[in-house]
Amino acid sequence: MASYCCFRKSRTRLPSFTVPRYRLITLQDMLCLILRPEGEVVAIEGIGGLGKTWAAKEAFETARNSNRFDTYIWVSLSTSCSLRRCTEKIATCLLIDIGAELLSSRIRVMIKEHLTRRKFLLVLDNAYFVEENILGKLGIPCPREQSLGSKVIVTTRTGRTVSVMDPAILISPQPLTDQASYDLLREKIGKDIDLELVDNCFGMPLSIILLAGALCDMPAQESSKLISEAYVALGPKISVFTTMVRLVKFCYRRLPSDTARRWFLYCLLFPDDEAIPV
Repeated sequence: MASYCCFRKSRTRLPSFTVPRYRLITLQDMLCLILRPEGEVVAIEGIGGLGKTWAAKEAFETARNSNRFDTYIWVSLSTSCSLRRCTEKIATCLLIDIGAELLSSRIRVMIKEHLTRRKFLLVLDNAYFVEENILGKLGIPCPREQSLGSKVIVTTRTGRTVSVMDPAILISPQPLTDQASYDLLREKIGKDIDLELVDNCFGMPLSIILLAGALCDMPAQESSKLISEAYVALGPKISVFTTMVRLVKFCYRRLPSDTARRWFLYCLLFPDDEAIPV
């Protein structure tokens, strides 16, 4: 599998890992670390756009395709997602009928009863936890105590979440190099393009993919004009957030019709942690 994202394994309590601390590792190395039996709780920490969710999905699908676990749970979260809402999401994934009036404590008990004797893989994506003993508060059996080979993967932007999760493995995605950024853009567009165009993307995979989406279908006779427009839209380098905002605006203007733009705006009405029905 081709890898465009490097990961730094920055902390572990497990001396048996062969990857040294602070070493840059590939996606394949990361998948091996995540899926090793010893790493019961894995945290992937970094700013938005670095590929944390993408990496977790790769690990999740790899595990599911190889039938490594009995139960698979993916829960998307947000800054506004309460513990109650998180437990409800987990219960829904497990097809537990919780009703409207069921107490949070009872939901936690039902989740624990469901998972206690199962080898499970749980992904908590985009988590913002601050409470100690967070797994217990969600009704999740501690994988270390359960001793069945269960695993929890959490992606987060905050060090506090990492602290309360107390992971066996902490992986920090790193920005892409200039060459890797260019290779990713070229792969997504399907043609060579000006190398300097990716310089303003700060090595962020999400920014590069957004840019590729706006340029991928450009006619050959209009490529020079469109690339010039992209340079103007990106503007001077200020920050990752500024670049992301500029790219979203550029992509919005590049949508093929007013209908597509209205659908784009409609999708923005949904909360971060809610699926968009199609």
